Amino acid sequence: MNWPSIIRNFRMSKRLKQAALAADLGVTQAMISRWENGESDPPDRVKRRMAELVQDAFVIAPAPTWIDLVTLNPGIEFVTDSTGVLKAISAGALDVFGLAREAVEGRPLERFLGGDFAETMEALRSKGMFRSDLVFAQSLGSVDVKSGAGSRTVLCDFIHWPRISEVRAVFCVHSGAVLDQEKYDRRLDDRGQKIVTRKTF
Repeated sequence: MNWPSIIRNFRMSKRLKQAALAADLGVTQAMISRWENGESDPPDRVKRRMAELVQDAFVIAPAPTWIDLVTLNPGIEFVTDSTGVLKAISAGALDVFGLAREAVEGRPLERFLGGDFAETMEALRSKGMFRSDLVFAQSLGSVDVKSGAGSRTVLCDFIHWPRISEVRAVFCVHSGAVLDQEKYDRRLDDRGQKIVTRKTF
């Protein structure tokens, strides 16, 4: 485990100062600094507590609240459950993909979005996205959009991250952007692979 990255990313995502995290963990601020710089490894007690903190960080506002916010997003964003059913889609995604909300929400995503994106969904499932084994994933690839007007293919860059509802159901939020071929090729060269995952522990 890359403990310096885990501790730093958790602290930054929660906007905590080192002293605040140190107080929770029962250590000094200097110890947090040493762990984040990779100068020493946290003891097992701290690793267990960090695992709890990271897991609890996934639990956010009740699902209806944040799912409703997704629908208002002017960018490309949608939410799926572990079976691949589209729970919500943003206004921006409806515009870009040429889909109608009532025709897609509550239905399997694979009916509307295929190509590399379908393979990405399978990879996310197998790597544990819906078991909270991943903090997030990034993917590049083609998205075959099937709508009433026919089908078309777009190149997209997505970030995927799990969110756990108040009843402990795991959803995946997918946020993305359409790329032209040049930007797509450049990002693929930078990453070296189409799917990059970041595990929790």
